[in-house]
Amino acid sequence: MTYTEPDPRKAFYVFISGMKGRGKTYYARSWWDHYPYDRLVIDVTHDIRQDFRDEGVPFADLSGDILPVKLPSSLDEAEPYVTCVYCPDMGSPTVLDDIDRAMGLMLRGRNERGMLWIDEIGGTVDKGGRPGPNQRRILRHGRHHNLFLVGTDPRPKEIPTLWPAQADLVVTYRTPLEMDCDRIADQIGYPRKTYADINRTWCKGHNYTAYDRNDEQLYLCPPIPRRRAGVNTYAPYPE
Repeated sequence: MTYTEPDPRKAFYVFISGMKGRGKTYYARSWWDHYPYDRLVIDVTHDIRQDFRDEGVPFADLSGDILPVKLPSSLDEAEPYVTCVYCPDMGSPTVLDDIDRAMGLMLRGRNERGMLWIDEIGGTVDKGGRPGPNQRRILRHGRHHNLFLVGTDPRPKEIPTLWPAQADLVVTYRTPLEMDCDRIADQIGYPRKTYADINRTWCKGHNYTAYDRNDEQLYLCPPIPRRRAGVNTYAPYPE
């Protein structure tokens, strides 16, 4: 069956998990590149900001001592939407609050719609896996703001259950730890052993599974095509 592309003007949640180096960030970036409205990425590792700099991607860097109260406006009449990056200081004693306030930018101001990409969710929650107030608002009723939400993390067991539970699309790369596989299986309604067997046998290299909550199907997906610099030709819809 054919998968229906989500309307970027409306809310859609994507959760991506799996081992380091298998393709989580690359997959998230394919959604990001395809999205046409305001965008904000919470870049815990600071790798995405460096990628943008290396590629010459224009963006507003919101990192620093003072966070703006709303997303900046575009100064380009030909491009009314903005691309923003927030790189938290992970050594700061207020880092979790700083990150949560940055997320809140997508819930206020002029935004009628927008994409929030949280790379490495585990770096945005406390040791008990509890999110801050804005992240809770986003997970609970970000849909009312037409928020397009993308989140990645290697350890589903250590982040809020709401991430896989609320996602319209649950993407999983190789996940060797049983407890992490079990967390995903429980949230998409698959028997744990069945799901673990699929993950072990199919998710090799950069293969992944994609569970579409709309049609309740689990798709077995090959690696996504390699991006071409400056060309936005691909979005990762399962087929």
